[in-house]
Amino acid sequence: MAEAALILARGLSLTILPGLFGLALFAKGGRWPLVAVTALAILASAIGFVLLAVAMTGGDYAALSGDLLTMLLRDTAPGLAFVMRLMLLGALLLTLLVRSVVPRSVVALFAAGATATLAWNGHGAMDSGAVGWIHLGADIVHMLAVGAWIGALIVFLGLVVRRGSDHEAAARALAGFAGVGSVIVAAILATGLVNAAMLIGVDGITRLPESLYGRLMIAKLALFGAMLMLASANRYWLTPGLIASGRKGLRALRISLSLELAAAVAIVGLVAWAGICEPPISAM
Repeated sequence: MAEAALILARGLSLTILPGLFGLALFAKGGRWPLVAVTALAILASAIGFVLLAVAMTGGDYAALSGDLLTMLLRDTAPGLAFVMRLMLLGALLLTLLVRSVVPRSVVALFAAGATATLAWNGHGAMDSGAVGWIHLGADIVHMLAVGAWIGALIVFLGLVVRRGSDHEAAARALAGFAGVGSVIVAAILATGLVNAAMLIGVDGITRLPESLYGRLMIAKLALFGAMLMLASANRYWLTPGLIASGRKGLRALRISLSLELAAAVAIVGLVAWAGICEPPISAM
C-alpha cells in the first residue's frame, strides 16, 4: 500500500512539475491557472517526501517521526532537493500572487529549477564524479523536454476542444510548433540514450524482459513510439488538412491529441514506478 502511494506521488510530481514548465513556455492564459498548478506541485512534493520517508522505514507509518524527517531533510540528497524545490515553488507562488503580471520567462525559470531537483529523487543520483553529473544533467534535460511536450499538448488540446474553436488558428499554432517540437523530440531521444547507457548498458538490453524495470522500460518505449506516430500524423496529415476539412478535421485532431497526452501521462506513471525498481546495471 505504501509503495503504491509512493509511486502515485512520484507520478504526480513527475507530471505536474515538468508540466508547469511546459505551460509556462506555451500557455497564453492568465496567472491563476499557473497559481493552481504551482500550489498543486507544492502539495504533491510534500506528500511525496513524507511517503519517501515512510518507505525508508519499511512502510511503517508508526516509525515516522520529526527526528527522522529532520535527518532526511538535513543529511540526504532527496531531502536537500526537496527543500530547494519548496523554496523555488514557494517563491514562484508568492510572485504569482502579489504581482498581476509575471513574465513567462520568470515562471519557466522557477519551474525549470524546481523540476531539476527531481533528478536527485531517482536513478540519476546513483553515480558519482563526472559520470554522476552527466547522468544528472541528462535526467534534468529529459524531464524538461518531456514537460515542454506535455505543456504543448495541453495547450493545443485546449485550442481544439473548446466550443467555437477556430480551426485556422489551431492549424497555425500547430504548424508553428513543428520546429520546436523536433528539437524537443531530439532532446528526449538523446538524453534517453544517455540514461539507457547508464542504467541498462549494452549487455543489459537482451535481459530487459527478465526484470520488472526492464518490462516497464519496454512498455515505455512502446508508448513513446505511439506518441511519435501520433505526433507525425498531427504534423504531416491532420494539421495540413485542418483548414480544408474544418470541423471534421478538428474532431480528428482532438482525438489524436487526446491519445498523445494519455500516452504521455501513462509513460510518466511507468517512469515513476521504474524509479523505485533496481535497474539492470545494478545487478551486473
